[in-house]
Amino acid sequence: MQQLPDLGKNSLGKPAPWAKFRGLTWWQLVLSIVPILLLPFGGLIGGAFGAAGLFVNLSLARKPFGTPAKLLAMVGVVLGAYLGYFTVAGVIYIIVKG
Repeated sequence: MQQLPDLGKNSLGKPAPWAKFRGLTWWQLVLSIVPILLLPFGGLIGGAFGAAGLFVNLSLARKPFGTPAKLLAMVGVVLGAYLGYFTVAGVIYIIVKG
């Protein structure tokens, strides 16, 4: 019997960088990528909140929840990432501009 290749690894045996995105539905992909859009707006702080939101949503997308619960949780993570960024950025702005 022929053995199928592991699609999670590349030809050198290293993990494929896009393997975490494979097998997700379109809405899971969108909700996973939306938080990282903070990077161009927020620089380091936006990138940190965006990356955290991206990885949390990728983790939630793989959990065995029902679709409505998963959708609400992922939307909550997106909103939390944006709210967290704007809160921290606002506090830093107030401190700097005093």
